Amino acid sequence: MTTDDPADGPANNASAARTASFGARATSFGAVAAAYELGRPTFPIEALTWILGPGRGLQVLDLGAGTGKLAAVAAGLGHHVIAVDPSPEMLDVCRRRPGVDTMVGTAESIPLAHGSVDAVIVGQAFHWFDHARALPEIARVLRPNGVLGLLWNNADTVVPWVRRIWQVMQGDAHLGEHRGGSDRFEPLPVLEQSNLFALIETARFRHWHDLDRNGLRQLAQSHSRVAVLKETRRDQVLEQIDLLYEHTARPPEPLRMPYLTDCFRARPSEFANYRRTLDAPVAPHL
Repeated sequence: MTTDDPADGPANNASAARTASFGARATSFGAVAAAYELGRPTFPIEALTWILGPGRGLQVLDLGAGTGKLAAVAAGLGHHVIAVDPSPEMLDVCRRRPGVDTMVGTAESIPLAHGSVDAVIVGQAFHWFDHARALPEIARVLRPNGVLGLLWNNADTVVPWVRRIWQVMQGDAHLGEHRGGSDRFEPLPVLEQSNLFALIETARFRHWHDLDRNGLRQLAQSHSRVAVLKETRRDQVLEQIDLLYEHTARPPEPLRMPYLTDCFRARPSEFANYRRTLDAPVAPHL
């Protein structure tokens, strides 16, 4: 992302429109915090254990924490969790979770000290970051033997009825571009090009998210492409979601939405550790 004003011209105007759309969607979640909490799935315990290891008691930063779904899993595993998010509305929900402290902040300016956490975890948010600014900040707050974990829940759109739901929420073009309707991308090139992270590993975990009619509506409303629609168009989308629920669900059984959680695990590089020692504030002489 850039703050520079683009030059005039059709191509640049189109680029500016995409940038404005991206920015509007990135800041849309505060208005749909309740829908996000009710409709979005949690993350598999197995996925977070793969990232953090089997122990307990780590200092864990959940960056871009939203309503704290990932933070809650980390706290449940016995870790000390700080949830950071730019949206006060999202954090209002997050701070109700036991064992989770909250702070307003961004990935590009993390309100924590150098080398203060054992792990940074990011669930469903890394694609919104300004990576050129966020990755140095993540490396700064991590301890030398720390870990960065990135997670994305992606609906398994190989299943026909799941694909139909995502086509309504995201549109065919975006469904083909981003699996499961999320604005994720492959983070490996970003991590590798930064020179700040090494030993990058990947894993995938399957789980299911049970939804009733209202839950499916809330899931749709929590997605940024729906959240930024004008009210009339958003109502039309939700009506289509209701129809799909009627044709798919078999009440009183819940609708079991299949998800694949893609995980990425990395360690600070030697360069990141060296840079941290240079950037760390010097304690005053007593």
